[in-house]
Amino acid sequence: MNDLISDRNPLVIAAEINTIKYQTRKVLLASAIEIGRRLKEAKELLPHGEWGKWLVESCSYSKKTAEKLLRIFDAYGTQEPPNLNFTQAYILLGVPEEERAQFMAEIDVEGLSTRELQKAVKERSQALQERDQALQEKTELRQALSEQESQITQLTTERNHLKTKAEQLSKSQGEQETKAVNLEKKLESLKKSTSYEGLQKINKNLIAAQHKTNANQIAFLYESLDKTFKQLVWELSSFADKDKDTYEVYKSKVLDFLTKGLKETI
Repeated sequence: MNDLISDRNPLVIAAEINTIKYQTRKVLLASAIEIGRRLKEAKELLPHGEWGKWLVESCSYSKKTAEKLLRIFDAYGTQEPPNLNFTQAYILLGVPEEERAQFMAEIDVEGLSTRELQKAVKERSQALQERDQALQEKTELRQALSEQESQITQLTTERNHLKTKAEQLSKSQGEQETKAVNLEKKLESLKKSTSYEGLQKINKNLIAAQHKTNANQIAFLYESLDKTFKQLVWELSSFADKDKDTYEVYKSKVLDFLTKGLKETI
């Protein structure tokens, strides 16, 4: 008996303690998982609005504690409980399920304190957020570059179109100027030709003939007017002795007619 006692040493004792800790840890987490399983079952059976009251009266749990246990069950209830205590298992809920095993393999979870594990999970989340933000910024930058390239292409096309149009207008203007010069030369040549001089002479003769015709017309009208006026005066004079009043009336009308006609036409 004394030999057995003498075989015990600090290393053996430490091993026993760690074994008990490991077993206790597994029991605590397994117990939490099983409690969460039963809480979920009860929640599904209870009428709406009775959940909180039932927790306090039947289990002495707050809703916050119950929600933690439910989350533990949802995360670990379908697998072999990991070698974690309840707090570690709950902290690791901050890591997506599909990435949790890899994360646990990359760090020494068992060797970390609660604070160190919380820090590791937080740093991982921040790193993922920064990565996602960087990817988002990269995507936005690519989109902006794509839009810029599209605008450059569009502006280049418009510039080439305007350049082509300007060249066409310049060519058309040159052709019009050449055409105008040629027409000017033809006109000068026509003016110098005999036929042009003949046309000018004919035109002058036509104008002179027109003037002469107008003069003859005026002379004819004047002679007719003179003859008519003389006949009117003679008729009025012969009528003066016969009807003095009528004579005066028509004499006045004739004078008014002549005065008005002279004012309007001459």
